[in-house]
Amino acid sequence: MIALALALLAQATTPPPAPLAGTRTPEEIWQKHCIACHGEDGRGKTKKGRELKTPDLSSPRWQARHGDEKIVKAIANGNRKRKMPAFKDKLSADEIQALVPYVRSLARK
Repeated sequence: MIALALALLAQATTPPPAPLAGTRTPEEIWQKHCIACHGEDGRGKTKKGRELKTPDLSSPRWQARHGDEKIVKAIANGNRKRKMPAFKDKLSADEIQALVPYVRSLARK
């Protein structure tokens, strides 16, 4: 009987681990820190985005000219010229890295 229980237990699928406490999805981070200037779609067509002349992150030209490392550096260190604040003290390195594919997903086809 014990052997049968152990065999069944060994075959049971293990659920995926729960997210770590405090870990936010890229979507949550975008909503909290980015949407005011960049907008839902990354085009920067918000009031604040227009004031700051926020670039259109969905533009194929912008996407082609900005490598992943450049995006990481901009998020972490900000961009004084564009008045973008640094987020290295507000987001973890993993959260910053997770925003790169999110920004890429904004690209217009």
